[in-house]
Amino acid sequence: MYQQDNDLGFGLVLIFILAALGCFLITLTRQHYQTRYEQIKLFLIALGVRFAASVVVYEFGLVQVLGDEDSSGWMMGIVQWQRWVRENVGILELPSALSQAYLGNHQGYYYMLGALFYVTEAAARIPAVTLNNFFGAMTVVFVYRIAHSLFSNWTAKWSGWIACFFPSLIIWSAQTVKEPVIIFLETVALYACVNLKTSGFKIRYIGLCLAAVALLPPFRFYAAYLAGASVIVALALPQINKAKSTAQSMIASIILAVPLIIGGGMYAKNEASFERFSSMKEVDRFRFNVAQNAGSGAYYKFDLNSSTGLFMAITVGGAHLLLAPFPWQMGGGSMRMLLTAPELLFWWWLFFAGFAPGFYYAIRNRFSEVQPLVLFIVGMGLLYSLMFGNVGLIFRQRSQLMPWSYGAAGSSPREVKITKYAK
Repeated sequence: MYQQDNDLGFGLVLIFILAALGCFLITLTRQHYQTRYEQIKLFLIALGVRFAASVVVYEFGLVQVLGDEDSSGWMMGIVQWQRWVRENVGILELPSALSQAYLGNHQGYYYMLGALFYVTEAAARIPAVTLNNFFGAMTVVFVYRIAHSLFSNWTAKWSGWIACFFPSLIIWSAQTVKEPVIIFLETVALYACVNLKTSGFKIRYIGLCLAAVALLPPFRFYAAYLAGASVIVALALPQINKAKSTAQSMIASIILAVPLIIGGGMYAKNEASFERFSSMKEVDRFRFNVAQNAGSGAYYKFDLNSSTGLFMAITVGGAHLLLAPFPWQMGGGSMRMLLTAPELLFWWWLFFAGFAPGFYYAIRNRFSEVQPLVLFIVGMGLLYSLMFGNVGLIFRQRSQLMPWSYGAAGSSPREVKITKYAK
């Protein structure tokens, strides 16, 4: 068994390298060039906060409280690296070796860490988690850019700073789990789609969207299809009084459909995973299984084959996805659930005071531009609501929807009034 070594020293070296890389990438922007210093500040603070959280988790023992069930990602990265060493995989052969991640089931994170260990020969926890620190911090930048593209600079700052310091986004980015890279790729794809809707046909946004969707399958296969489908449908929907833009969007949607069509072969390779949810009986079995042997399990028996039972399952699951854990669930939960209480109180305030009215306002007044976000949030929300059976798991799933919730929370009529008077 490989002995764990956090290797804080090399982690510090890597985090400075990634900080320089992130700052360089931010300066490459055209549309957001005027606000690049604001974005760099957001990125560096977000990166520093996430790295500091990683040190607390792994160097100061917080991992003992949080639990280390997801150490498998780090360990499998080591296994993958050692396999390449045994097989004498050369640096020029590495891209071909990495492509094998598409043939498995959600093995992208293992391959990504294996590649890091291959290049650095530092198969330690802190260097591994610096990648998640980087992806989490870059997600904050794209949250800022999405809000800036759709609304105002005030909304962009509001969204960016909340995403920077929101506890659950920090804690996921401070552990060796695959969520940060998935959230990052989803955010990049939706950012590119939003700009295709607002700015028209531009090759750079098509390329960015294609790259993000194409990289998603090895990490979470269904997320790639939901993100890709949301992008294509959003671009295919007509825009009012924008005939030229609509035609360009249709062309872009056809181009972006190509990876999903090609992905039909990948779908066949992952068919066994989809068959788990091919019937409502299998869905109900999944809900029951994730509720067992867990302090945060919450199984509700519904007849999913009836319209009433299906509606109730989605309603109950949706309520938990948006607002759980509820007060009566806190006492029976674990210490980890109790630690979420401060964040939960803030999220409840943000949801009712910002997200709900802001989401309504955005749909009513900016529906054409926010279509990609709405389609993805609704699609992923329905899926997670139907599969609900564990409060802890759905708390983790909610983090995938949070980055786009902040923009909606800042787009309320209050922001419109502030912007109006500022002018």
